[in-house]
Amino acid sequence: MKKSILIVGAGAVGQVYAYHFAKAGYQVHLLLKEKYIAEAKQGFTLYHINQDKKRQQPISFNDFMCHSNWDSVAQHTIDQVWLCVSSTALVHVDLLAMKAAIKQATVMVLQPDPADVQRVKQVFDSAQVAGMINMISYYAPLVGEVVPKEGVAFWIPPIVPMPVEGQHQALTDVLAVLKDAQIPAMAQANFAAKNVHASSFLMVFLAVLELNNWHFKVLAHNKTQLKRMLQAQKEVFSALSAEYGTQPSYALRCLKAWMMPSILKIAQHIAPLDMEIYMEAHFLKVRAQTLMLLQAYEQRALQHQVSHEALSGLIKQLQAK
Repeated sequence: MKKSILIVGAGAVGQVYAYHFAKAGYQVHLLLKEKYIAEAKQGFTLYHINQDKKRQQPISFNDFMCHSNWDSVAQHTIDQVWLCVSSTALVHVDLLAMKAAIKQATVMVLQPDPADVQRVKQVFDSAQVAGMINMISYYAPLVGEVVPKEGVAFWIPPIVPMPVEGQHQALTDVLAVLKDAQIPAMAQANFAAKNVHASSFLMVFLAVLELNNWHFKVLAHNKTQLKRMLQAQKEVFSALSAEYGTQPSYALRCLKAWMMPSILKIAQHIAPLDMEIYMEAHFLKVRAQTLMLLQAYEQRALQHQVSHEALSGLIKQLQAK
């Protein structure tokens, strides 16, 4: 009998995982706020950009059960729980009530900060697995797009496997589900601590990009801002290295301000969509998470007595915007 999977949060990410798991034959449950239950029961509309670049073939998805509280979840046997909410939303998830409802289920943590992984691990111990979202998903249409019906569009890079880590049995179970769902994935030991530098680079970049009105070209020509961005990033790397004992990759350590214009130009062609418009639309929705993580980096710098002037200045600019 196929496993039952609970998705906590049915936003642009949760819907995509739920769709793939249901298509693979798993029993899918969604935990949502009560105000979203009626809408969710009508089903979701998805656009699979890998197969439908023009977003003209809507996929109707309603093969799931909805829950608005842990008591409802507890009435079912759950094998895996996927936390598809932002770091800011995870703070409000009652992990003890969740543990009582899901019993021995494996918990998949998708949030970008190792602190989130650690918080979940304290409650669930060996039943916890961490991973990084390896897709682009958003509410369509973006500005300039035309789709038959509003929904969630997603693109899964075919050659970029989703890194996951965890203790043997839980990790094996998660990898098996991802394989069945045809989502590329691979085990990577100590992934959360190793990946923290890449995640921090993205958060600093998002903050600076927002300060430049989400335009790659504007940022590429703003040499002062680019230098400040890289200085803030160096400060974050130092703080995180002191915290986790890991080092940023060679590529991240070698980045220079003069390289950024070319990198930003290439970024426009990575995925089959307008990256500027996507990043503005998607990351403004989770802006609170970006700010929270930047402040967490600042706190770690303070704790480890690491220089953080550029980072603190960036945070103040973002708060004032």
